[in-house]
Amino acid sequence: MELRVPSVNEVAMMSPVELQTRAQELDVLRRQVEAASALLVQRVDAASAFVEDGHRNVAAWGRATNHWSHGEAAGMAKLAKAFTLLPQFATAAASGAIGVAQMHALAKLAANPRVRNHLNADADRVLTEAARDLPFDDFVTLLRHFEALADADGAEDRHDRAMLDRRASVTFVDERAFLDAAGPAYDGVLFDEVLQHYTELEWQSEWDQLATIHGDRMCADLMERTPAQRRFDALQRIFALAASGGDGKGPAVTVDILIDQATYEHQLALLLGGVPDPIPVSHAARRRCEDSQGHLVDPRAAVAASLVGQVRRLVLAADGVVLDMGRRQRLFTGALRDAVMLTARRCGHPGCGVPGHACQADHTIPYARGGPTNARNAGPECGGHNRWKTKGAFTFRDRLGRWRTFRPDGTEIGWPTIVAALGTD
Repeated sequence: MELRVPSVNEVAMMSPVELQTRAQELDVLRRQVEAASALLVQRVDAASAFVEDGHRNVAAWGRATNHWSHGEAAGMAKLAKAFTLLPQFATAAASGAIGVAQMHALAKLAANPRVRNHLNADADRVLTEAARDLPFDDFVTLLRHFEALADADGAEDRHDRAMLDRRASVTFVDERAFLDAAGPAYDGVLFDEVLQHYTELEWQSEWDQLATIHGDRMCADLMERTPAQRRFDALQRIFALAASGGDGKGPAVTVDILIDQATYEHQLALLLGGVPDPIPVSHAARRRCEDSQGHLVDPRAAVAASLVGQVRRLVLAADGVVLDMGRRQRLFTGALRDAVMLTARRCGHPGCGVPGHACQADHTIPYARGGPTNARNAGPECGGHNRWKTKGAFTFRDRLGRWRTFRPDGTEIGWPTIVAALGTD
């Protein structure tokens, strides 16, 4: 392929499919070059070919030979080792099927010595398929789940250390006060949910007040506070409410923890004193133990909290559809919408970063065409992409649980996925 970037005028004349294809062709070349460089590093290391020029290791050879930074050289050395451990992954990367960022994310995982023994042929297959098919953020989350399963003691140690090292302080420097806190991710999920709710209250209060002044001209550009200022004011409101003893008028805060059935049952058995078989690392592709925004939490804390009614659990099927929703007593209303919002971490449109909790519940098969109103026939769409679909585009969830979006002419938007994944069963 010719390595030429089209001009602005040429880009303006291209159809969306032509432009997407050109961008993907260039990225395949970039992927292949990255993989080829790592394979060369792998072979230089295996042959100790760096010694003759006086280099101590292959990373030093790369810094001298290719003018790499220390970070680039270390990253290439890690990727070379990952290719040795995961030959199927190396082959897919060399063909251009694996993104550069995905290569290095997996290389970082493979560098964990307590994970290395679990990188067998089955893991090679699972991780290669995930790197090829998942959006990058979802792939990184899968890697974290894989690491937690492969290095269960290490994962528990990190959660325990976060608990032991928890801290909070208020310090003063001249006219400013600084609030600093660190602790377990599980508690951070609760803090985040509460802060978001009170921030939304601040936004609505400001909007309503300014709307009385500006009337029909009211718009977001007329808001007087920045998002950061509203978050601080929300935090001040939380502390003021606590100082007053609480007035019962705050928002009803729901903390949703998404957990797959195997993980839930495994942790439940442990809490009841059982000795269940370890969950295999190959389950990482289906593992969930996180809040609605993808923050991983300690499964021990999540299961224990669900039993005493502190959180609402959502148990997921393999394709991501909610099977069961435990609930706090007052949170039954709107459960179906919540189930839909939590089927994805973000808007289903490729490349959109709007988080799922900020989206609308959208029928996959339109209601007007007989589409049922249930969790399996719905997914999160941000307001803009929900309206955009009225142009004739359509979205569906394939049998692996991935959201896929097509143009009216039937061409798919985004990086092409494997044909074997097609299907709606």
